[in-house]
Amino acid sequence: MTQKRKPALWIACGLIALALITGGILLLTRGSGGKAPEGGIRLLLDGAELTETVTDPEGGDGLRVIVTVNGNEAANLPFGTEHTLQVIQDSGTNTVKITPDAVYMEEADCHGQDCVKMEPVTRDNLEMRVMGGFIICLPHRVSVEVRGK
Repeated sequence: MTQKRKPALWIACGLIALALITGGILLLTRGSGGKAPEGGIRLLLDGAELTETVTDPEGGDGLRVIVTVNGNEAANLPFGTEHTLQVIQDSGTNTVKITPDAVYMEEADCHGQDCVKMEPVTRDNLEMRVMGGFIICLPHRVSVEVRGK
């Protein structure tokens, strides 16, 4: 009787292991309803879709706003020039707002909302903020940095 139970136990353990592996793969590759091309990133600057990295050479006082997605520069804009940049990925969406006085994460659909709760970056607090000129969304791998040229 004991020998008949051993194969059933091994089969049950194998099924549990398979379920855990499949669940892990699904978590790592999960999408968000096809908002972005598969494995891709969509950028909307002031509502217009961008097809490549945007660099706006005009405006500002030498400070730049660099938006990085998954380690790649997605936008390089002058600080102080009004813009709204949406970063749309399979993992979620972030909205970066640049005003004449500040840069901040206006909206994100990540779990903790830490990036949205971060203090806006201004000329006055750039050197005093704990995070310096950075605003970071870890779940979506989006960073916003305000720095000199």
